[in-house]
Amino acid sequence: MEMIVRLKGVFFVLLLLLAGLLAPIQGTTQHYFFGNPVIRNFKPEEFKGGIQSWGMVQDPEEVLYIANNFGLLEFDGATWNLYPVKGGTKVRSVFAGKDGRIYVGSQADFGYFKPDVRGVLQYFSLADSLPAKYRNFDEVWRIYEQGGRIYFLTFKNIYSYEPGKAVKVVAPANPLEFSFQVNKDIYTLVWGKGLSILEHHQLKLLPAGEFFADKQIASVLPFDRNRLIIFTIQHGIYLYDGQRVTPFPLASENEFSNILINQAILLKDGAFAMGTQNKGLLLMDSQGNLLLNTSVQNGLLDNTIHTLYQDNQENLWLGLNNGLSMVELSSPFSRLDGTMGLSGTGYAALLKGNDLYLGTNSGLFVGSISSQRKQFALVPNSRGQVYHLNYLQNHLLMAHHNGPFVVKDGKANLIHSMGGAWDFVPVPKHPNRLILGGYSGISLLSISETDLGFVKKLEGLDESSRVLEFDKDGELWMAHGYKGLFRITFDQTLDKIASVRFYNSRHGLPSDQLINMEKIRNEIIFPALYGVYRFDKAKDRFVLDKTFSDLFEPTEHIIEMEEDVQGNIYFISNQRVGRITYDKFGKPTLEDKLFKHLREQLNDDLSYIHVLDINNVLFGAKEGFIHYNAAKTKKMVPFHTHVTKVVNISGEADSLLLSGSGLHGGQGPELPYALNSLRFVYASSFYEKPEKTQYQYFLENFDTGWSEWTTRTEKEYTNLPEGQYTFQVRARNIYGTVSQAKSLTFLVNPPFYRSRWAYLFYAVCGLLLLGAGFYEINKRFTKEKRRLILDKERKLGQKELEIREITNQSEQEIDRLRNEKFQAELDHKNRELTYSTIHLINKNELLNSVKLELQDMLKNGSPTAQQDEMKKIIRNIDHNITSEVDWKQFEFHFNHVHGDFIHRLQEKFPSLTPQEIKLSTYLRLNLTTKDIAQLLNISVRGVEISRYRLRKRLNLDRSENLSDFMLKF
Repeated sequence: MEMIVRLKGVFFVLLLLLAGLLAPIQGTTQHYFFGNPVIRNFKPEEFKGGIQSWGMVQDPEEVLYIANNFGLLEFDGATWNLYPVKGGTKVRSVFAGKDGRIYVGSQADFGYFKPDVRGVLQYFSLADSLPAKYRNFDEVWRIYEQGGRIYFLTFKNIYSYEPGKAVKVVAPANPLEFSFQVNKDIYTLVWGKGLSILEHHQLKLLPAGEFFADKQIASVLPFDRNRLIIFTIQHGIYLYDGQRVTPFPLASENEFSNILINQAILLKDGAFAMGTQNKGLLLMDSQGNLLLNTSVQNGLLDNTIHTLYQDNQENLWLGLNNGLSMVELSSPFSRLDGTMGLSGTGYAALLKGNDLYLGTNSGLFVGSISSQRKQFALVPNSRGQVYHLNYLQNHLLMAHHNGPFVVKDGKANLIHSMGGAWDFVPVPKHPNRLILGGYSGISLLSISETDLGFVKKLEGLDESSRVLEFDKDGELWMAHGYKGLFRITFDQTLDKIASVRFYNSRHGLPSDQLINMEKIRNEIIFPALYGVYRFDKAKDRFVLDKTFSDLFEPTEHIIEMEEDVQGNIYFISNQRVGRITYDKFGKPTLEDKLFKHLREQLNDDLSYIHVLDINNVLFGAKEGFIHYNAAKTKKMVPFHTHVTKVVNISGEADSLLLSGSGLHGGQGPELPYALNSLRFVYASSFYEKPEKTQYQYFLENFDTGWSEWTTRTEKEYTNLPEGQYTFQVRARNIYGTVSQAKSLTFLVNPPFYRSRWAYLFYAVCGLLLLGAGFYEINKRFTKEKRRLILDKERKLGQKELEIREITNQSEQEIDRLRNEKFQAELDHKNRELTYSTIHLINKNELLNSVKLELQDMLKNGSPTAQQDEMKKIIRNIDHNITSEVDWKQFEFHFNHVHGDFIHRLQEKFPSLTPQEIKLSTYLRLNLTTKDIAQLLNISVRGVEISRYRLRKRLNLDRSENLSDFMLKF
């Protein structure tokens, strides 16, 4: 680190010593550009407008609007749009209002463009509302804003408009010329009277303003705090201090002679830009020095410039008579190419005094850097491939495909016919010797301030020797791009090669190919396929140089390096171009953003860098050279990225949904589901090489993250699901600066069958269906429950029936058993009755028998006392035979057994006698006539008679059996 600081001190001293030598070129740094500025041309075919443009402005989103013959041109950095005005007339002026409107002035009309609901600009005329006497005017050439009012200035009247109010008119007596605005004041030239100022809707002649009564003014601009600078079209340039008009002093009248100025503007760096009718673009500083003159010869489409505008990135836009051009004024890079007489690809450069020599594949060219209009001419006898230029001991040496040359007296002279030459290398400690690297080895040359000659070809090395450097030990190193490195040692007299040592990947290098060699800080370093190496002589091997290698990517291959007097190192690698600078502590910093766009423009055959001085560096380009002005700082001004269009691509034909101003708010459309396929078109307001601007996009709620960088300016999404999305896009310009992301939020509604109303409908239907389902389920449940209940009841019924049947069977069985019991009881009782009856019968029979016997005894003459006793016995017997007690007991038992037979019979046949009732009971008991006769104590015949009488009483038919009747009753 200390060594680096000491070296920086040495370089600073050397810088002071070389100040005198560098003075000529240091003086040239006052020029705006060393070469021609970078110009981007737009032909009418590209922007699809008219050939002429008359005014330009940017809106807050940095979108460019241009007043064109065909209408209002809009350029967003990627896409051109054209909006015609009413009647298709030419638009002469344009102004971006704070209210978001774009005001325009055209032929016999003025008005504004305002975005419709889709963001598409629509034109609204203000002139149509004018009274008839003010309606007839010519073209509106200027539009300004002052105090919230918009002024439209014509050659006849001045029209003042405040949004929402009627247009006011200032109608001077004299015709007007062009009008101008300086520090919010509006000036106009009243023809025949002079320069006037607009105050309170009146034109007031300025003191000394009559000086311009007959001089057409192109522009009025601020010069300093107290003075204005006034550019006339063809009468020169003047300063005005409010009281006097004085000519503006020009450094060179000749350079500004015979020019017609159409418009002038003050640039942001304080210079003045003039668009001319016949000499293209002129730039002038405040001291009257011409800084730049760019015309068709230098790359413009046309020498007639109608209007000028400097955008927010400090690019200068030119409205030409035929097309548009953009000049990159803020760029520290300029071109030395065919527009300056230079032909071919850049390979070598050398500055000698004010003469700049440039070697290309077409030959050696020379031009003076002291002239603003640089032109290069071919040096005679130099045609062909030039590889290297050296200035040694008052000799300009050129290594050429045809051999070594010396340039003398404006002509290239061949030193020796030896074949192609690569480079010249001074020999340390031998000031009169040079080593020449050629196609077939190295040669020795002699040199002095007055003489130069070929000595001999050195034997011992026959390889093509393009890259040569002496180390601090006096040994010559040669790098061969496809083999490796050669270390060459000479004898003390330099007459021959003493030894050649070969190095490649076996000696610590990463490969045999693409090994380069550079002398940095007075030491040789070796950029390899990847990494930077140094030679360790003690180990006879190459070791990685961490200081340099850490500055680059691991796989980065350094192709070319060049050091300036301050120790800054410019480099070209296979990935980028950049510069390494050191702070006061010796800490290195690699800068590459500013150089990012250079890589593809540079010579990729033999990359080349040449430092002219501390502020001027040349890079060999595919077409000539690119100049870098290190003293000119490129301001990395933030820029905008914006969505310019949202297009529906869902149908057969694309349809525009939103565009332009309709997208600036960040709130996008609410889309039906049928429009869920979209194309987003976007752009950035960075106009330097817009085709190289890259974009990243990200659709929130759809993409997983930011996309890869791409130069495409549109992105399509198809079949987006319903939901809210935010589309974001950001840009990265050629310098690597990334803009803020622009977002656009939009909503894709669900299809009708997935909308909120549909879901509400579904919910209602669902509830209804759910209710119906519940109802149906409840119904089925109830039905099933009922069925189960019925089934249960049925089963219970069946069980009940079964039980009942069983019960019935049981009851029947019980009844049967009861009946059987009853029958048994009945039979028993019947038997008892029968037995009782039989007993009665037997008793009666017995008694009758006894009675008969007693009667017989009486008849046979028993004694009286015995007779009385026997009569008494007979009476008791009769009493027992006819006893009612026995009958009552019999009746009780009989009714109990035979269902109250006697009572029923008496109720139905009340006329029956007791004797007939007894007969009926005995018949029911199915007793025989004989038994009945015994019971009734009558004869059998008496029983028959009683039966007959009973039949009568019962009204029985003769065919009906009396006994059966009684049994059934």
